Amino acid sequence: MRLHPRHGWRVAGAVILMLVVGLIGSPIVAGALRARAGQNALDQALASARARVGAPGAEAAVVACGRVVWVGFSGVTDVRSRRPVTGRTLFVLASSTKTITATMIMGLVQAGRLSLSTPLARFYPRLSNASRITVRNLLDMTSGLPDYLDNSRLNDIIDNQPRHRWTRAEVLAEIGNSTFAPGTRYQYSNSNYLILGGILEQLTGRTIEDNFRSAIAGPAGMMSSTFIPTPAATARMAHPYTQANNGALTDWWIPGYGLSNDYWGPVWTDGGLASTATDLARFGNALLRGRLVRPATVAQMTSVGANDYGLGIYGQSFDGHWWLGHDGDYGGFESEDWTDRSRQVSIAVTTNLTEPDNASDTASDRIWRAAVQAYDRTRPARCSP
Repeated sequence: MRLHPRHGWRVAGAVILMLVVGLIGSPIVAGALRARAGQNALDQALASARARVGAPGAEAAVVACGRVVWVGFSGVTDVRSRRPVTGRTLFVLASSTKTITATMIMGLVQAGRLSLSTPLARFYPRLSNASRITVRNLLDMTSGLPDYLDNSRLNDIIDNQPRHRWTRAEVLAEIGNSTFAPGTRYQYSNSNYLILGGILEQLTGRTIEDNFRSAIAGPAGMMSSTFIPTPAATARMAHPYTQANNGALTDWWIPGYGLSNDYWGPVWTDGGLASTATDLARFGNALLRGRLVRPATVAQMTSVGANDYGLGIYGQSFDGHWWLGHDGDYGGFESEDWTDRSRQVSIAVTTNLTEPDNASDTASDRIWRAAVQAYDRTRPARCSP
């Protein structure tokens, strides 16, 4: 007996349905569906958090065991053009750069070219207390050197001469006298990491960008990051915005030029690297998995002690896990880069908003926390070392 065509379609449909149901029940497909659901949850968390804090744009990324498992984008690079944030959009990392600078320095320590007890006088004998300040004091913020950002002359140039061509020597000449004996107190000072950049250049005879490419970017797979504000990189840069107490945004982009020269460049080894959240998460994951310096060196860096600040890195507890990393905040850019070593997972955020000084927490921190909670709700499997 021949089946009527309609009956044939019914049989075929039933077979297909049985196959689909069987596949959904398989571990492979079930895992894929869970992964897609987790990505959707992360996408929604990023978009909601970015809108809630009022940031024009944001990127977030998750790297687990060296593998990028999620990247999300939300919002725009600037509110006038409405260009969307993409994987090519660059943000200034601000102080998240410090961990990268510290890692380059620790690579030299590991190689025996430098010691944590080496005095600053070997490189900058004219700086205050140079014979007593050590490389360790610079790394862990116990040098006593004042922050160059508190210097009135430098701030006048930053405020009124955005195209000023900065040199490291010019900035260091304005640092001034130490405020306490080295090692006796903790005081966060950007000057420490500006000096460390100079030490890198003197010891290696190479530029900051060359050191970064060979020691960090290449091994970590950071494809977009750079200290050099070339025209091509500037074209990819998000505009920086600061937010007033009434919620109004100020765009600090200079039309026809780009960013003021105090934001980005090889002088600013305390905060002047341009990057993406994906690159930043790659870096944090590679560092804390011992892929950039040896595990023993990582242990030195992450020993935070009484000051809760290690060698360019510190820790925080959130959502039941201990995270190691750094954050950054400068003139309309914020970033977060944190790694949970127990799960070998790194979550990073970059955004182009700085909230008012009286805000309870930063925009990037709130976005990061939303991303972490969304990731943890997916109950991700642990990965192998």
